[in-house]
Amino acid sequence: MKKIWLFCIALFMVTTPFYNATFFEQNVSHKSFLGIGDDVDPLVDLSIDVVIKRVRTIDIDINQPPSIVVKVIVNEENWQSETFQGFDIMNLGTAHFDIPDDEEKVIVTIDVMKNGVQADVSSNGNSLQIIYDVLTGAWNGDDWLGDESGYGHAGGHEDGVVNESDCEIWFDIVQNDYDGDGLTYWEEVNVYGTDPTKSDLGKDYDNDGVPIEWEDKWGYDPFKAENHSKLDPDKDGLQNVEEWQMQEWFADPFRQDIYIENDYMEEHNGIKPMMPEESLQLQYSAFTKHNIMLLVDNGLMGGSEEIPYEELDWDKLNEIYNDYFLHNDENNPRKGIFHYAIIIHDFKDFGRGVAGFNFKRDAFAVCSAYIQKWRPWENAMKIAHGGAYMHELGHQLGLPHLRVFPWQLLYWLSWNYKSCMNYRYTFKIVDYSDGSHGFMDRNEWDNLDLSRFER
Repeated sequence: MKKIWLFCIALFMVTTPFYNATFFEQNVSHKSFLGIGDDVDPLVDLSIDVVIKRVRTIDIDINQPPSIVVKVIVNEENWQSETFQGFDIMNLGTAHFDIPDDEEKVIVTIDVMKNGVQADVSSNGNSLQIIYDVLTGAWNGDDWLGDESGYGHAGGHEDGVVNESDCEIWFDIVQNDYDGDGLTYWEEVNVYGTDPTKSDLGKDYDNDGVPIEWEDKWGYDPFKAENHSKLDPDKDGLQNVEEWQMQEWFADPFRQDIYIENDYMEEHNGIKPMMPEESLQLQYSAFTKHNIMLLVDNGLMGGSEEIPYEELDWDKLNEIYNDYFLHNDENNPRKGIFHYAIIIHDFKDFGRGVAGFNFKRDAFAVCSAYIQKWRPWENAMKIAHGGAYMHELGHQLGLPHLRVFPWQLLYWLSWNYKSCMNYRYTFKIVDYSDGSHGFMDRNEWDNLDLSRFER
Protein backbone atom coordinates (compact mmCIF):
# COMPACT_ATOMS: atom_id res chain seq x y z
CA MET A 1 0.00 0.00 0.00
CA LYS A 2 2.84 2.36 0.89
CA LYS A 3 4.45 1.71 -2.50
CA ILE A 4 1.19 2.57 -4.26
CA TRP A 5 1.00 5.92 -2.39
CA LEU A 6 4.62 6.75 -3.24
CA PHE A 7 3.96 5.92 -6.89
CA CYS A 8 0.90 8.22 -6.94
CA ILE A 9 2.84 11.08 -5.36
CA ALA A 10 5.69 10.67 -7.85
CA LEU A 11 3.25 10.55 -10.77
CA PHE A 12 1.54 13.75 -9.55
CA MET A 13 4.88 15.59 -9.27
CA VAL A 14 5.93 14.56 -12.77
CA THR A 15 2.66 15.37 -14.51
CA THR A 16 1.77 18.62 -12.66
CA PRO A 17 3.56 21.73 -14.00
CA PHE A 18 5.20 24.00 -11.47
CA TYR A 19 3.81 27.54 -11.53
CA ASN A 20 5.81 30.57 -10.48
CA ALA A 21 3.45 33.55 -10.19
CA THR A 22 4.85 36.92 -11.15
CA PHE A 23 4.88 39.77 -8.66
CA PHE A 24 1.77 41.25 -10.25
CA GLU A 25 -0.10 37.95 -10.39
CA GLN A 26 0.67 37.37 -6.73
CA ASN A 27 -0.75 40.78 -5.86
CA VAL A 28 -3.84 40.72 -8.06
CA SER A 29 -6.75 38.80 -6.53
CA HIS A 30 -9.74 38.49 -8.83
CA LYS A 31 -13.27 38.42 -7.42
CA SER A 32 -12.12 39.13 -3.88
CA PHE A 33 -14.86 41.54 -2.91
CA LEU A 34 -14.64 41.62 0.84
CA GLY A 35 -18.32 40.82 1.14
CA ILE A 36 -19.74 43.43 -1.22
CA GLY A 37 -21.20 41.04 -3.78
CA ASP A 38 -20.41 40.44 -7.42
CA ASP A 39 -20.61 44.05 -8.66
CA VAL A 40 -18.00 46.51 -7.44
CA ASP A 41 -20.27 49.46 -8.26
CA PRO A 42 -23.93 48.61 -8.98
CA LEU A 43 -24.65 52.19 -10.11
CA VAL A 44 -22.39 52.32 -13.20
CA ASP A 45 -20.60 50.21 -15.77
CA LEU A 46 -17.02 50.63 -14.63
CA SER A 47 -14.27 52.33 -16.59
CA ILE A 48 -10.98 54.05 -15.86
CA ASP A 49 -9.17 56.95 -17.50
CA VAL A 50 -5.37 56.92 -17.44
CA VAL A 51 -4.47 60.60 -17.72
CA ILE A 52 -0.95 61.29 -19.02
CA LYS A 53 -0.24 64.69 -17.53
CA ARG A 54 3.41 65.21 -18.36
CA VAL A 55 6.48 63.46 -19.76
CA ARG A 56 10.01 64.82 -19.89
CA THR A 57 13.40 63.45 -20.81
CA ILE A 58 15.89 63.49 -17.94
CA ASP A 59 18.89 63.49 -20.28
CA ILE A 60 19.01 66.95 -21.92
CA ASP A 61 20.82 67.15 -25.25
CA ILE A 62 20.93 70.87 -26.08
CA ASN A 63 19.09 71.81 -29.29
CA GLN A 64 17.92 68.22 -29.80
CA PRO A 65 14.47 67.75 -28.22
CA PRO A 66 13.37 64.11 -28.58
CA SER A 67 10.15 62.69 -29.97
CA ILE A 68 7.85 61.24 -27.30
CA VAL A 69 5.03 58.70 -27.58
CA VAL A 70 3.13 57.14 -24.66
CA LYS A 71 1.47 53.71 -24.76
CA VAL A 72 -0.99 52.36 -22.18
CA ILE A 73 -2.21 48.77 -21.88
CA VAL A 74 -5.15 47.58 -19.76
CA ASN A 75 -6.62 44.08 -20.10
CA GLU A 76 -4.86 43.60 -23.45
CA GLU A 77 -6.42 46.79 -24.84
CA ASN A 78 -3.93 49.33 -26.17
CA TRP A 79 -3.92 53.12 -26.35
CA GLN A 80 -1.24 55.26 -27.94
CA SER A 81 -0.74 59.02 -27.82
CA GLU A 82 0.16 61.14 -30.79
CA THR A 83 3.84 61.87 -31.34
CA PHE A 84 5.17 64.93 -29.50
CA GLN A 85 8.49 66.73 -29.88
CA GLY A 86 10.11 68.40 -26.91
CA PHE A 87 12.12 68.09 -23.72
CA ASP A 88 9.06 68.51 -21.50
CA ILE A 89 5.55 67.75 -22.77
CA MET A 90 2.33 68.57 -20.93
CA ASN A 91 -1.12 67.01 -21.43
CA LEU A 92 -0.33 64.10 -23.71
CA GLY A 93 -3.82 62.65 -23.64
CA THR A 94 -6.24 60.38 -21.78
CA ALA A 95 -6.53 56.64 -22.31
CA HIS A 96 -10.06 55.35 -21.65
CA PHE A 97 -10.75 51.70 -20.81
CA ASP A 98 -13.86 49.78 -19.85
CA ILE A 99 -13.04 47.39 -17.02
CA PRO A 100 -14.89 44.37 -15.57
CA ASP A 101 -17.59 45.18 -13.02
CA ASP A 102 -16.69 42.14 -10.92
CA GLU A 103 -12.91 42.40 -10.49
CA GLU A 104 -11.18 44.16 -7.65
CA LYS A 105 -7.80 44.83 -9.30
CA VAL A 106 -6.70 46.06 -12.71
CA ILE A 107 -3.16 46.03 -14.10
CA VAL A 108 -2.12 49.17 -15.97
CA THR A 109 1.09 49.17 -18.03
CA ILE A 110 2.58 52.45 -19.27
CA ASP A 111 5.42 52.69 -21.78
CA VAL A 112 7.19 55.78 -23.06
CA MET A 113 8.92 55.75 -26.44
CA LYS A 114 11.74 58.27 -26.86
CA ASN A 115 13.00 58.75 -30.42
CA GLY A 116 11.33 55.46 -31.32
CA VAL A 117 13.08 53.46 -28.58
CA GLN A 118 11.53 52.37 -25.30
CA ALA A 119 12.53 54.76 -22.53
CA ASP A 120 13.09 53.83 -18.90
CA VAL A 121 10.34 55.22 -16.64
CA SER A 122 10.46 52.73 -13.79
CA SER A 123 12.57 51.49 -10.91
CA ASN A 124 11.83 47.96 -12.10
CA GLY A 125 12.64 47.49 -15.78
CA ASN A 126 11.59 50.03 -18.42
CA SER A 127 7.79 49.76 -18.30
CA LEU A 128 5.72 51.24 -15.50
CA GLN A 129 3.36 48.60 -14.11
CA ILE A 130 0.58 49.68 -11.78
CA ILE A 131 -1.91 47.61 -9.78
CA TYR A 132 -5.06 49.70 -9.58
CA ASP A 133 -7.52 48.97 -6.75
CA VAL A 134 -11.09 49.38 -8.01
CA LEU A 135 -12.47 49.38 -4.46
CA THR A 136 -10.44 52.32 -3.15
CA GLY A 137 -9.23 54.12 -6.27
CA ALA A 138 -5.63 53.85 -5.05
CA TRP A 139 -2.76 51.98 -6.67
CA ASN A 140 0.60 50.37 -6.00
CA GLY A 141 3.19 48.38 -7.93
CA ASP A 142 5.93 50.50 -9.50
CA ASP A 143 4.36 53.63 -7.99
CA TRP A 144 2.61 54.03 -4.66
CA LEU A 145 1.44 56.60 -2.15
CA GLY A 146 4.41 57.96 -0.22
CA ASP A 147 7.18 56.74 -2.50
CA GLU A 148 10.21 59.02 -2.69
CA SER A 149 9.64 60.30 -6.21
CA GLY A 150 5.97 61.10 -5.71
CA TYR A 151 2.56 59.49 -6.17
CA GLY A 152 1.43 59.55 -9.78
CA HIS A 153 5.03 60.13 -10.82
CA ALA A 154 7.80 57.76 -11.84
CA GLY A 155 11.14 57.96 -13.60
CA GLY A 156 13.98 55.85 -14.88
CA HIS A 157 16.35 57.48 -12.39
CA GLU A 158 14.65 55.53 -9.59
CA ASP A 159 16.69 52.41 -10.39
CA GLY A 160 19.84 54.28 -9.33
CA VAL A 161 21.30 54.27 -12.84
CA VAL A 162 20.94 57.52 -14.79
CA ASN A 163 21.48 57.36 -18.54
CA GLU A 164 20.18 58.74 -21.83
CA SER A 165 17.17 56.40 -21.88
CA ASP A 166 15.67 57.84 -18.69
CA CYS A 167 12.41 59.79 -18.79
CA GLU A 168 9.94 60.75 -16.09
CA ILE A 169 6.17 60.72 -16.25
CA TRP A 170 3.27 62.23 -14.29
CA PHE A 171 -0.07 60.47 -14.55
CA ASP A 172 -3.38 59.91 -12.81
CA ILE A 173 -5.92 57.09 -12.85
CA VAL A 174 -9.53 58.20 -12.57
CA GLN A 175 -12.42 55.79 -12.08
CA ASN A 176 -15.95 56.71 -13.09
CA ASP A 177 -18.52 56.93 -10.31
CA TYR A 178 -22.20 57.83 -10.32
CA ASP A 179 -22.00 61.18 -8.53
CA GLY A 180 -18.65 62.25 -10.03
CA ASP A 181 -17.01 63.19 -6.73
CA GLY A 182 -13.90 61.03 -7.14
CA LEU A 183 -14.84 58.73 -4.26
CA THR A 184 -15.50 55.13 -5.21
CA TYR A 185 -18.82 53.46 -4.48
CA TRP A 186 -17.11 51.02 -2.12
CA GLU A 187 -15.46 53.84 -0.13
CA GLU A 188 -18.68 55.81 0.17
CA VAL A 189 -20.69 52.80 1.37
CA ASN A 190 -18.11 50.94 3.46
CA VAL A 191 -15.65 53.58 4.70
CA TYR A 192 -17.15 57.07 4.78
CA GLY A 193 -20.87 56.38 5.08
CA THR A 194 -21.65 59.02 2.46
CA ASP A 195 -24.34 58.77 -0.22
CA PRO A 196 -22.87 57.39 -3.49
CA THR A 197 -25.68 59.08 -5.45
CA LYS A 198 -24.90 62.59 -4.14
CA SER A 199 -21.63 64.37 -4.90
CA ASP A 200 -19.29 65.19 -2.02
CA LEU A 201 -16.85 67.01 -4.31
CA GLY A 202 -15.31 69.99 -2.55
CA LYS A 203 -16.94 69.22 0.82
CA ASP A 204 -14.78 69.77 3.90
CA TYR A 205 -16.67 67.77 6.49
CA ASP A 206 -14.05 68.17 9.22
CA ASN A 207 -13.46 71.89 8.51
CA ASP A 208 -9.69 71.53 8.35
CA GLY A 209 -9.16 73.53 5.17
CA VAL A 210 -8.96 70.84 2.48
CA PRO A 211 -11.76 68.91 0.75
CA ILE A 212 -12.69 65.27 1.15
CA GLU A 213 -11.36 64.12 -2.24
CA TRP A 214 -7.86 65.53 -1.55
CA GLU A 215 -7.68 63.93 1.89
CA ASP A 216 -8.94 60.65 0.44
CA LYS A 217 -6.27 60.62 -2.28
CA TRP A 218 -3.40 61.40 0.07
CA GLY A 219 -4.37 59.02 2.86
CA TYR A 220 -5.83 61.45 5.40
CA ASP A 221 -9.10 60.89 7.26
CA PRO A 222 -11.59 63.42 5.83
CA PHE A 223 -13.71 63.17 8.98
CA LYS A 224 -10.87 63.86 11.43
CA ALA A 225 -9.69 67.47 11.54
CA GLU A 226 -5.95 68.00 11.13
CA ASN A 227 -4.00 71.23 11.02
CA HIS A 228 -3.31 71.26 7.29
CA SER A 229 -2.35 74.94 7.42
CA LYS A 230 0.68 73.87 9.51
CA LEU A 231 1.35 70.29 8.39
CA ASP A 232 4.34 69.98 6.05
CA PRO A 233 5.32 66.29 6.08
CA ASP A 234 7.93 66.62 3.31
CA LYS A 235 9.47 69.80 4.80
CA ASP A 236 9.47 71.69 1.50
CA GLY A 237 7.95 74.88 2.91
CA LEU A 238 4.54 74.16 1.39
CA GLN A 239 1.94 73.35 4.02
CA ASN A 240 -0.77 70.88 3.07
CA VAL A 241 -3.27 73.63 2.27
CA GLU A 242 -0.74 75.01 -0.22
CA GLU A 243 -0.06 71.53 -1.60
CA TRP A 244 -3.80 71.23 -2.23
CA GLN A 245 -3.86 74.66 -3.91
CA MET A 246 -1.02 73.54 -6.22
CA GLN A 247 -2.45 70.10 -7.02
CA GLU A 248 -2.96 71.07 -10.68
CA TRP A 249 0.81 71.57 -10.91
CA PHE A 250 1.89 68.18 -9.58
CA ALA A 251 2.25 69.13 -5.90
CA ASP A 252 2.73 66.13 -3.62
CA PRO A 253 2.58 66.52 0.19
CA PHE A 254 5.10 63.68 0.61
CA ARG A 255 7.63 64.70 -2.08
CA GLN A 256 9.47 68.01 -2.03
CA ASP A 257 8.38 70.63 -4.56
CA ILE A 258 9.91 73.99 -5.53
CA TYR A 259 7.94 76.60 -7.51
CA ILE A 260 9.44 79.77 -8.99
CA GLU A 261 7.86 82.64 -10.91
CA ASN A 262 10.09 84.18 -13.59
CA ASP A 263 9.57 87.75 -14.79
CA TYR A 264 11.69 89.24 -17.58
CA MET A 265 12.96 92.75 -18.21
CA GLU A 266 12.26 93.92 -21.75
CA GLU A 267 14.83 94.12 -24.53
CA HIS A 268 17.33 97.00 -24.44
CA ASN A 269 20.13 97.90 -26.87
CA GLY A 270 19.38 94.77 -28.88
CA ILE A 271 19.82 92.42 -25.91
CA LYS A 272 16.86 90.47 -24.58
CA PRO A 273 17.14 88.90 -21.11
CA MET A 274 16.40 85.19 -21.35
CA MET A 275 16.29 81.90 -19.55
CA PRO A 276 16.53 79.29 -22.33
CA GLU A 277 14.39 76.18 -22.07
CA GLU A 278 17.42 73.89 -21.83
CA SER A 279 18.78 76.03 -18.97
CA LEU A 280 15.65 75.23 -16.96
CA GLN A 281 15.42 71.61 -18.10
CA LEU A 282 18.99 70.92 -16.96
CA GLN A 283 17.97 72.17 -13.52
CA TYR A 284 14.78 70.11 -13.50
CA SER A 285 16.85 67.00 -14.19
CA ALA A 286 19.37 67.81 -11.46
CA PHE A 287 16.58 68.09 -8.88
CA THR A 288 14.66 65.08 -10.21
CA LYS A 289 17.66 62.82 -9.58
CA HIS A 290 17.27 63.72 -5.90
CA ASN A 291 13.48 63.28 -5.90
CA ILE A 292 12.72 67.00 -5.78
CA MET A 293 10.38 68.55 -8.33
CA LEU A 294 11.35 72.02 -9.57
CA LEU A 295 8.81 73.83 -11.74
CA VAL A 296 9.22 77.37 -13.08
CA ASP A 297 6.27 79.54 -14.09
CA ASN A 298 7.26 81.06 -17.42
CA GLY A 299 3.60 81.72 -18.12
CA LEU A 300 2.61 78.09 -17.65
CA MET A 301 0.82 78.73 -14.36
CA GLY A 302 -0.56 82.17 -15.09
CA GLY A 303 2.43 84.20 -13.95
CA SER A 304 5.45 85.72 -15.74
CA GLU A 305 5.32 89.31 -16.96
CA GLU A 306 7.54 91.65 -18.93
CA ILE A 307 9.07 94.48 -16.91
CA PRO A 308 9.87 97.81 -18.63
CA TYR A 309 13.58 98.50 -18.90
CA GLU A 310 15.22 100.82 -16.39
CA GLU A 311 18.50 101.08 -14.54
CA LEU A 312 18.05 99.17 -11.31
CA ASP A 313 19.00 99.80 -7.71
CA TRP A 314 17.91 98.12 -4.49
CA ASP A 315 14.83 100.31 -4.06
CA LYS A 316 13.66 99.62 -7.60
CA LEU A 317 14.11 95.89 -7.07
CA ASN A 318 11.78 96.11 -4.08
CA GLU A 319 9.27 98.04 -6.19
CA ILE A 320 9.36 95.35 -8.87
CA TYR A 321 8.86 92.66 -6.22
CA ASN A 322 5.80 94.45 -4.87
CA ASP A 323 4.34 95.41 -8.26
CA TYR A 324 4.97 92.27 -10.30
CA PHE A 325 5.13 89.44 -7.77
CA LEU A 326 2.85 90.52 -4.93
CA HIS A 327 0.78 92.85 -7.13
CA ASN A 328 0.74 95.17 -4.13
CA ASP A 329 -1.03 92.57 -2.01
CA GLU A 330 0.91 91.34 1.02
CA ASN A 331 -1.57 88.47 1.24
CA ASN A 332 -1.02 87.37 -2.34
CA PRO A 333 -1.36 83.57 -2.19
CA ARG A 334 1.79 83.12 -4.29
CA LYS A 335 3.91 84.39 -1.41
CA GLY A 336 4.92 81.36 0.61
CA ILE A 337 4.45 79.01 -2.35
CA PHE A 338 6.63 80.55 -5.07
CA HIS A 339 10.12 81.94 -5.10
CA TYR A 340 10.46 84.98 -7.36
CA ALA A 341 13.14 85.42 -10.02
CA ILE A 342 13.75 88.48 -12.19
CA ILE A 343 15.76 87.97 -15.37
CA ILE A 344 17.41 91.36 -15.92
CA HIS A 345 20.22 92.89 -17.97
CA ASP A 346 22.81 93.72 -15.32
CA PHE A 347 23.22 95.36 -11.91
CA LYS A 348 25.89 97.93 -11.15
CA ASP A 349 25.56 98.51 -7.41
CA PHE A 350 28.22 95.89 -6.66
CA GLY A 351 30.85 97.96 -8.49
CA ARG A 352 31.53 95.07 -10.86
CA GLY A 353 29.59 92.78 -13.15
CA VAL A 354 27.69 89.88 -11.57
CA ALA A 355 25.75 86.93 -12.98
CA GLY A 356 23.08 87.13 -10.29
CA PHE A 357 22.26 87.88 -6.68
CA ASN A 358 19.60 87.37 -4.01
CA PHE A 359 17.72 90.46 -2.84
CA LYS A 360 15.09 88.85 -0.59
CA ARG A 361 14.80 85.55 1.18
CA ASP A 362 12.33 84.45 -1.51
CA ALA A 363 13.60 86.52 -4.47
CA PHE A 364 16.67 86.67 -6.69
CA ALA A 365 17.88 88.17 -9.96
CA VAL A 366 19.86 86.70 -12.85
CA CYS A 367 21.83 89.10 -15.05
CA SER A 368 21.28 87.68 -18.51
CA ALA A 369 23.08 90.40 -20.49
CA TYR A 370 26.20 89.84 -18.39
CA ILE A 371 26.03 86.08 -19.06
CA GLN A 372 25.46 86.59 -22.79
CA LYS A 373 28.49 88.89 -22.90
CA TRP A 374 30.84 86.36 -21.34
CA ARG A 375 29.32 83.23 -22.89
CA PRO A 376 28.27 84.26 -26.43
CA TRP A 377 28.37 80.69 -27.81
CA GLU A 378 24.92 79.10 -27.81
CA ASN A 379 25.55 75.88 -25.90
CA ALA A 380 27.87 77.53 -23.37
CA MET A 381 25.39 80.38 -22.93
CA LYS A 382 22.56 77.97 -22.11
CA ILE A 383 24.67 76.07 -19.58
CA ALA A 384 25.86 79.35 -18.01
CA HIS A 385 22.29 80.63 -17.62
CA GLY A 386 21.32 77.35 -15.96
CA GLY A 387 24.32 77.37 -13.63
CA ALA A 388 23.84 81.01 -12.61
CA TYR A 389 20.11 80.53 -11.97
CA MET A 390 20.71 77.37 -9.94
CA HIS A 391 23.48 79.15 -8.02
CA GLU A 392 21.09 81.88 -6.88
CA LEU A 393 18.39 79.33 -6.11
CA GLY A 394 20.99 77.51 -4.01
CA HIS A 395 21.30 80.59 -1.82
CA GLN A 396 17.51 80.59 -1.45
CA LEU A 397 17.82 76.99 -0.22
CA GLY A 398 20.51 77.83 2.32
CA LEU A 399 23.70 76.97 0.41
CA PRO A 400 26.79 79.20 0.69
CA HIS A 401 29.02 79.78 -2.32
CA LEU A 402 32.76 79.48 -2.75
CA ARG A 403 33.90 82.85 -4.15
CA VAL A 404 37.15 82.15 -5.95
CA PHE A 405 38.88 83.56 -9.03
CA PRO A 406 41.68 82.21 -11.28
CA TRP A 407 44.33 84.47 -9.73
CA GLN A 408 43.70 82.89 -6.31
CA LEU A 409 45.31 79.67 -5.07
CA LEU A 410 41.96 78.52 -3.65
CA TYR A 411 40.52 78.51 -7.18
CA TRP A 412 42.99 75.81 -8.19
CA LEU A 413 42.61 73.89 -4.93
CA SER A 414 38.82 73.69 -5.35
CA TRP A 415 39.00 71.36 -8.37
CA ASN A 416 37.02 68.62 -6.60
CA TYR A 417 34.17 70.87 -5.51
CA LYS A 418 32.11 70.39 -8.67
CA SER A 419 29.07 72.55 -8.10
CA CYS A 420 27.50 75.67 -9.56
CA MET A 421 27.92 77.13 -6.03
CA ASN A 422 31.68 77.16 -6.71
CA TYR A 423 32.48 80.29 -8.75
CA ARG A 424 34.93 78.17 -10.70
CA TYR A 425 32.05 76.11 -12.13
CA THR A 426 29.04 78.46 -12.06
CA PHE A 427 29.09 78.85 -15.86
CA LYS A 428 30.06 75.22 -16.47
CA ILE A 429 27.92 72.98 -14.25
CA VAL A 430 24.16 72.91 -13.68
CA ASP A 431 24.16 70.89 -10.47
CA TYR A 432 25.05 70.91 -6.80
CA SER A 433 27.64 68.54 -5.37
CA ASP A 434 27.06 65.44 -3.27
CA GLY A 435 30.39 65.53 -1.42
CA SER A 436 31.79 62.43 -3.10
CA HIS A 437 34.68 64.01 -5.03
CA GLY A 438 37.30 64.32 -2.31
CA PHE A 439 39.29 67.25 -0.94
CA MET A 440 37.28 70.48 -0.50
CA ASP A 441 34.06 68.95 -1.83
CA ARG A 442 30.73 69.63 -0.11
CA ASN A 443 27.60 67.52 0.28
CA GLU A 444 25.06 70.12 -0.75
CA TRP A 445 22.19 67.87 -1.80
CA ASP A 446 21.81 66.55 1.74
CA ASN A 447 21.87 70.04 3.22
CA LEU A 448 19.18 71.88 1.28
CA ASP A 449 16.64 73.79 3.36
CA LEU A 450 13.58 74.09 1.14
CA SER A 451 11.51 75.82 3.80
CA ARG A 452 14.05 78.62 4.36
CA PHE A 453 12.32 81.01 1.93
CA GLU A 454 9.25 81.17 4.19
CA ARG A 455 11.07 82.37 7.29
